[in-house]
Amino acid sequence: MSDSSSEMTPQEKIIQDRVNQSRSFLRLNGFNQSLGDLWKKIKEDSKYDLL
Repeated sequence: MSDSSSEMTPQEKIIQDRVNQSRSFLRLNGFNQSLGDLWKKIKEDSKYDLL
């Protein structure tokens, strides 16, 4: 893959745009925060061998 966006194919540009939109959407909806909370719970549970 190239580093320059000018060398991307039209399909790659569409994919990149959609990935960026998805990231923005998930951030706005607090998805990162909920994932962080879930990860903390998983780590806490693993201390007690519940997994």
